[in-house]
Amino acid sequence: MKPLPQRLFISMALTLALLSACTMPRKQTPTQSGSSLIYTVAAQTVNAQLTQVNRPPGTPFVGATFTPPAFLPSATPLLSTPVPGTRAPTASSTPCDRAKFVKDVSYPDDTQVKAGESFVKTWRLGNDGTCTWTTAYAMVFTNGDSMGAPVAVPLTGNVAPGETIDISVTLTAPEDGGIQRGEFKLRNASNVIFGVGDDNKPFWVQIKVPVASGLLYDFLTQADAAAWISGLGSEAGSALTFEGAADDPNGAVKILDQVKLETGITSGKILYMFPKHESSGFVTGVFPAYKVQSGDHLKARIGFMIPSGDSCSSGNVKFQVYYKEGDGNLNLLGEWTKKCTGSLLPIDLNLSSLKGKEVRFAFSVRANGDYADDWAIWNSPRIVH
Repeated sequence: MKPLPQRLFISMALTLALLSACTMPRKQTPTQSGSSLIYTVAAQTVNAQLTQVNRPPGTPFVGATFTPPAFLPSATPLLSTPVPGTRAPTASSTPCDRAKFVKDVSYPDDTQVKAGESFVKTWRLGNDGTCTWTTAYAMVFTNGDSMGAPVAVPLTGNVAPGETIDISVTLTAPEDGGIQRGEFKLRNASNVIFGVGDDNKPFWVQIKVPVASGLLYDFLTQADAAAWISGLGSEAGSALTFEGAADDPNGAVKILDQVKLETGITSGKILYMFPKHESSGFVTGVFPAYKVQSGDHLKARIGFMIPSGDSCSSGNVKFQVYYKEGDGNLNLLGEWTKKCTGSLLPIDLNLSSLKGKEVRFAFSVRANGDYADDWAIWNSPRIVH
């Protein structure tokens, strides 16, 4: 250990060195008055706060994503800017041409109109669109039974949006019985067809035509207008004279009255058909056209007459009923094999499958073996409803 005077000397030297450093002259800065000092401090404080808002610590400024400060709700966007290429939703617009059904001015649905009778149908329609209907607009038929309506019925005047118009047309009730309906729409000046409401539905006429009942077609009274042929097997056959000789070897077709039937009773008027005198001989008649209604039935009683004595002996034939449309082929509706048994066979054909078709019915009698006693007859052949 060093002597005490020496250690004391060293401590005093260090103290003097420190005091000298604290008292060295420094560069002077201008002083500020009290008010300007307060302003400076405040500005520095605001700048510091703005710096903290715009540049969070540790986040580079260039290319940085803006982060809202804590006092703004982060889940709510500051601006409602549409995405480029999209359109904000808008309310649906009213179309230029749209109709509204107001009422049936005449002949409301299911009014009864006789077959073939003319009538004037009137509708009241409203302009439910944004464009004015002009006289270049028209009503046109679109579906169902036109009932003789013209191709187009021009409007009689201009119809502004919100206004109504009565449209009339002269129609004719169809011959077919039952409910009959025709549908119509409107057509604008550019030939665009439109209807009622947003779905462009039609407006219509719907009538009820009474169904004919009772005797609708009598084959006895139409027999002289039928086309008669006779032949063998499946051959086409050749023409046969109606009301020719009863014993003609080519066959015979006649209307007879007050003859004895296999039942033993005397007939009224009957249709007598004797096939060509061969084992495969036939005679056929194609009758004038008839338009079939739903519910029509073809009825008759078939059998044999007895020209002499008390028996039709060995009579044995095939009775057949056909139909044809236009110039088409004959289509078989029914066939019955009948022998002379002492009773007539009733037939009843439901013609509903031919509803609305205009057809020609044909009766045929074919020998089913020996032709000798084939005195075939149709008793009361008719169409009834």
